[in-house]
Amino acid sequence: MARANAIAAKVRSLHGEQLDERDYAELLGRRNVPEIAAYLKNETHYKYALRDVRENNVHRGQLEDLLRKDVFREVIKLYRYADRKEAAYYHLYIEENEIKVILETLRMMISGRYDDAIIQLPLFLKEFASFDLMKIGAVRCFDDMLDVLAKTPYALLLAPYRQPKGEDNDISYTACEHALMKHYYTKVMRTIDKIAKGKLQRDLRELHGLDIDLKNMEIIYRLKHYYHASGDVIRDSLYPFFTHVNSGQLEEMIAAHDDRSLLKLIRSTWYHLDIPDEAEVDIGWYMDALRFQTSKRRLYYAQQASVMFGAYIVLQRTELANVTRVIEGIRYQVPAERIKSMLIY
Repeated sequence: MARANAIAAKVRSLHGEQLDERDYAELLGRRNVPEIAAYLKNETHYKYALRDVRENNVHRGQLEDLLRKDVFREVIKLYRYADRKEAAYYHLYIEENEIKVILETLRMMISGRYDDAIIQLPLFLKEFASFDLMKIGAVRCFDDMLDVLAKTPYALLLAPYRQPKGEDNDISYTACEHALMKHYYTKVMRTIDKIAKGKLQRDLRELHGLDIDLKNMEIIYRLKHYYHASGDVIRDSLYPFFTHVNSGQLEEMIAAHDDRSLLKLIRSTWYHLDIPDEAEVDIGWYMDALRFQTSKRRLYYAQQASVMFGAYIVLQRTELANVTRVIEGIRYQVPAERIKSMLIY
């Protein structure tokens, strides 16, 4: 109980330090990346991460990597304080980051942009990853990647999608991503059922079930709107977990004749998503906004440390996405009001 109370107190403290409306207003008033770095270094909770940074010499990629590293550092402190039973739940955060590394490696293989491989790796994950991060940075073909992942479950998951060396353009990124994320979501739910019972189990399943429900609806919209995919292709792309959106509702969405009908069905679900009826909708933004608002409420009212931790991860992921949008927007001289409209807080 003492460990759980300590984690809960730390999570509330971290949440209290997160960027707010005033911080975003200040960031939007900056003219370039060095000025953004200076504000984050001197006025926000990122001061420790940026303590050794010389603002005028920092570039966008380096700044974003330092911020991600800082978040990981704080999360690992929480993970190390968890008791043995619940540690498996906290460890899911590390596994999620492992999958991100693998997916980034696949993107580089497909694009052939190997020069950035080491630069883009989150080397702060090195101590905790189940595979050698430096070796995966040297991957140049699918077989190389399978060799690096040989002692992990990821190798078996990806083996069916192997392409010979020189045919990297034929790698099915979507199929690989689906296999990895299906494995991850399955492990999330099994871990919850193993470490929790009663209200804690229901709250954790609700937290992650919402994420999967929204992900499934977003997949349907994107595949129908952008690719006019067949029903079978869409079904194969969904994740077989249902919380407040059941398989029958998803089938109705798959069968929708046009975007307007589809969006109407999405809006009518338990989540009551406030998505406008427009020709071009950034549906992912509305999904992320709901994830953020729900997690914010959940963290405020939660009593269990693991629920607070799960909610905090969603909030911090959103904050990093916001900061990245500000950096990219200012770098490309996007009007401040336009950048502001893309932020979620």
